[in-house]
Amino acid sequence: MFLTDCWYVAAWGSELGDAPLARKICGEPIALYRAGDGQAVALEDRCCHRNLPLSMGKVEGNDIRCGYHGLRFDPSGRCNDVPGQSQIPPGARVRHYRMVERWKLVWIWIGDASKADESHLPDWHYIDDPKWAAIAGNGAKPIPMKCNWELHNDNLLDLSHVVYVHPGTLGSAGMEKYPVQTDRRERSVRMTRFMPDVQPMPMWSKLLNLSGNMDRWQVAEIVLPSHCTIDAGFAPAGTARPNEDRSKSAYLTILLTATPETETTSFMFCAQIRNFAIDDTELTKRFAENSRIIFEEDVTVLEAQQCVFSKRPDAAIIDINVDAPALAMRRLVAQHRA
Repeated sequence: MFLTDCWYVAAWGSELGDAPLARKICGEPIALYRAGDGQAVALEDRCCHRNLPLSMGKVEGNDIRCGYHGLRFDPSGRCNDVPGQSQIPPGARVRHYRMVERWKLVWIWIGDASKADESHLPDWHYIDDPKWAAIAGNGAKPIPMKCNWELHNDNLLDLSHVVYVHPGTLGSAGMEKYPVQTDRRERSVRMTRFMPDVQPMPMWSKLLNLSGNMDRWQVAEIVLPSHCTIDAGFAPAGTARPNEDRSKSAYLTILLTATPETETTSFMFCAQIRNFAIDDTELTKRFAENSRIIFEEDVTVLEAQQCVFSKRPDAAIIDINVDAPALAMRRLVAQHRA
């Protein structure tokens, strides 16, 4: 079951061009396109005449024309031309979805458009901030996942898994022994883990030539429904403290969100941001390569989980201490479904 009165990422802005893009979001087939005036448009992906998907049509200026009998629809979903007749049939329109384009991403409000609230967008200004080096994940295309979107939330609020799932990139011995702090807010859940005097993550050691132990931290916050910001940073051992201002430390900010396609499939949109060596293009390339490995490892685990959940939906499962943030997020989602 989906949350509908909220924002999802529909596409990277660069995905929208002069040809329609078909994408299913929360079970709803949607035709996305960029109008001639530059605006991003999302319409129900069907012509109201004989149901051919509008994504099989053509963009004409700000409008889209059906590829079957040529009915043309404007960005509001209203039919404004029927070839061969001057009268437009009453009710000739398709559903229009509220859209916002921000931080190189196109966001869609699936539910009641009158309730769309831009203040509920996560603050992902990092993508456009010149003080940060930004890497759009997967070449600025979504990563398809054969799993329910809430499994992705669970994964990001339990970063103890990095020791076992990502030993060659993110994990380091001993970090899993440190407890997590869970903070539930009105529309989000935050997980914090501070790890003093531990080994640096292997990816940092390799890319930044680090040696010796570090103070590390993981802070993951998910804003409804699935917009996760991860602050993963480090400082020389003995120099960092929990809850202090670490803005001058070196750290990565990972932005991830899962957009539901169906109940058992979704899309991951992701970006990796860093505040150091921002002009080093070679380092950016190498971070992108390592990030791709990490995301693929996550998807492998999530899809394997989904396979078992689908085959054995009633199988008993247990909870352990590190599940506290993920369980808090599931309760928050359930509250907003009600």
